[in-house]
Amino acid sequence: MSKVDNETACAEFQRFIDLNCIFVGIETLGKEDKEAFVEAKGRIVSAIERGDLTINDDGEATYTPRRSKDTNDIVFREPTGATLTAMDRKKQGEDVGKMFATMADMTGTNAKTFSAMRMSDLKVCMAVFNLFLG
Repeated sequence: MSKVDNETACAEFQRFIDLNCIFVGIETLGKEDKEAFVEAKGRIVSAIERGDLTINDDGEATYTPRRSKDTNDIVFREPTGATLTAMDRKKQGEDVGKMFATMADMTGTNAKTFSAMRMSDLKVCMAVFNLFLG
């Protein structure tokens, strides 16, 4: 059951994009990138509709995992250049580890938070993360 109507959820998504200065030149994206953006937007809007994801006045997205019971709320802050250096601590080919390390840095958590997460929750977190890096 939706806690937030679709129109409001879409407006919140756009506010998140605007407050974080995330460039979304959808017309300039290739087919795969367009599909990835549409999928990420859909996951985020659905999470907002359910009430699992909120956007605060600073544009930070707070996600409350639905199925990962032992996980606290996760606040996604705009990454900095230093956030990206979290990837440097991982070996070449450890792509998921690099992603989890970077997500942990931008949320002030640790990589285990994401590795222990159920996939339905993780996909929402990855959608938010990917918008910042896209």
